[in-house]
This record gives sequence, structure tokens and C-alpha cells, in this order.
Amino acid sequence: MSDAKPTSTAGEGQKARITHEASCHCGEVKFTVTLDEPFPQQKVNKCNCTICTQKGYVLVYPPRRDVTFTQGYENLGAYKFNTKLKTHKFCKNCGTSILIDFNGTPPGGPEPDNDLLAINVRNFTDIDMETLEYTYFNGRKLIPRVD
Repeated sequence: MSDAKPTSTAGEGQKARITHEASCHCGEVKFTVTLDEPFPQQKVNKCNCTICTQKGYVLVYPPRRDVTFTQGYENLGAYKFNTKLKTHKFCKNCGTSILIDFNGTPPGGPEPDNDLLAINVRNFTDIDMETLEYTYFNGRKLIPRVD
């Protein structure tokens, strides 16, 4: 684990944004995620659908432009299920669940501000899961298990 701390950036007249460093378990995949608010003001989402439960996803939803892979993007595997519209990406070496790419589908969209990724905050190097504030989504009701 790194001693990296989130960095704050703001242009003149802009609100400070927070950038977090993240990586998979083995370190093959590294990336940064910039969020509009620091934790715990930035809420994270827990979903009870089967894949989020089994993969341990705890998610934030930044626009794609705010996620930068610094190493190992080519080491990401992909998995789609059910409607095959959303791509779940993971490290091919250690299996760590990294993100869900909505591919322009709801809750996102093709516009830059709505082209969202769901990022698993468990991969942030500076995260304390006990201090986060959570929202909850009943995905089990809306997303049936279809193999």
C-alpha cells in the first residue's frame, strides 16, 4: 500500500476537486480518479445485485474524463452478463474488480458530463472504508441474475 494522499486541485473561481490514486491488488493496473468532493462528503454506493455483492463493489460515478489509467490498462479483462450493455473490468493477473463501464447507457449517456464509469473505491490507496458515507441501491430487485 502506498502512503499517497489525495491531491486537491482548483482553478480560479472553481471548487477544489480531489484526485485519488488507485491500483489493483498486484499493482499491474494503476489509475487516478478525480472527484468533485472529498470523502465523506462524496457519497459511495453499495448495490445488492448479485455481481456487486460477489465482486465487493463499493462505487463512485465520475465522468470517464476524470479517470486516468497510468499503468496496465491493457491488463484489464472484461465481463458482460444479462443485457451485455455494461462492461465489468478487472485485472487479468490478480482478478481485482476495477470498474463498470456503462458504455453510454443509463445512468450515464454519451455526453461528456454523463459518460460515467462506476469505480470501485476499494482500490483507492488512501481509503478508509469505515469513514465513508454510503447510499444503497436495490439492484437485486431490478437486475435479475441471468447467466
